[in-house]
Amino acid sequence: MRGHRASYDAWVRCGATGWGFDDLLPFFKRSEHVEGRDPALRGRSGPLAPGPAVSGHPIARAGLEAAAQTGYPMAADIGGGLEDGFGWCDLNIVDGRRQSAADAYLTPVLGRPNLDVVTDALVHRVTITGGRCTGVEYSVANEMVAVESGTEVVLTAGTVGTVGTPQLLMLSGVGPQADLRAAGVRVVADLPGVGASLHDHPMSGIVYRAARPVPHGTNNHGEVQGLVDTGIGGHGPDVQLMFVDVPLRADALPGPELDQGYATMVSLLAGFSRGSVRLAEATPGAAPVIDPRYYNDVRDLEMMASGLRMAREIGGAPALAPWRGTEALPGAEVRDDDDLRAYLRKNLRSYSHYAGTCRIGADETAVVDTDLRVHGISGLSVADASVMPAPVSANTNATVYAIAERAADLIRGRRGQGPVHG
Repeated sequence: MRGHRASYDAWVRCGATGWGFDDLLPFFKRSEHVEGRDPALRGRSGPLAPGPAVSGHPIARAGLEAAAQTGYPMAADIGGGLEDGFGWCDLNIVDGRRQSAADAYLTPVLGRPNLDVVTDALVHRVTITGGRCTGVEYSVANEMVAVESGTEVVLTAGTVGTVGTPQLLMLSGVGPQADLRAAGVRVVADLPGVGASLHDHPMSGIVYRAARPVPHGTNNHGEVQGLVDTGIGGHGPDVQLMFVDVPLRADALPGPELDQGYATMVSLLAGFSRGSVRLAEATPGAAPVIDPRYYNDVRDLEMMASGLRMAREIGGAPALAPWRGTEALPGAEVRDDDDLRAYLRKNLRSYSHYAGTCRIGADETAVVDTDLRVHGISGLSVADASVMPAPVSANTNATVYAIAERAADLIRGRRGQGPVHG
């Protein structure tokens, strides 16, 4: 899911010049192979094969019909970046298995002579001498290894990049000097934005007891999504609604058993709250201190409460009547604004879409420039979700692929090899 173009154009307003939707579109296209859709918007020769569920779950089908009955527009390609409304979303499922980045990009080139893959390794720090990154130190089991780089080191700390990348920079002495000194790390470069501006997509939802057993889902439990503008966020869709074939909720809350319920989930896409990642100690591999500061800005609660009202309205539409038993959470008695806000604080889940802790920009709190190079340190770049300067209105996976594809072009250009075409 790319998310709506408005969220990428917001990046430009945050100082990420050249990172709007139209700038990223060639890199979205390069990553994917999609049949039967607009070739001006979708790629045909990339390694990823996203597509909608082969056999849609009945809850998803009923939810989509319910959204139409409630008056929401239907989108032909909800993941393309140009539409709002509701539609079948793209999944990374190929021949019944999730297609990972390793499946698509790494496994096919493992035989290249210029590629070494080291697994079960813990990176301790990048080495910096005279303002230049010169290599990486890591350990495998109890053995320390140091590798040198004459060109460039690129940090892409995988699915936890938004946490791991700033943590690694801080362990290397790059970050807010007061925090580094408090953790006992020698300051190499005072970059106050490292670990700041953390954002996520918090989730909540309306949970129902089903009128009959819910079939076990064979895909990712959320096959239909809606991008909706509450009018509060200020630029494009700001909440995502998703029909989920399990009664998803905060772990501590009571509710129906797995096959006895379902949910209409609401996710905040354009939140204003920002959190942080900081070192707890200077030991590599130690857990950092993560403070997401969910709902620190009251506008976030207002958008989520608006999304809950939409979800409740759709949930009461005729198409879902065969499945609808009673509302388990928050319960029919929870109606006014104060009660909805209290429920949102209680039924809070992370969508696991952390981003923003090494954001692109030119101001004093930005960490990388528009070419993804770390400010003040030559030979060091970042190319993962941590560079996103503001939330995207979708799951972050497709955007990370686009960032990586563009990073490949930037790196090749710096080495005089020119961009990759295709």
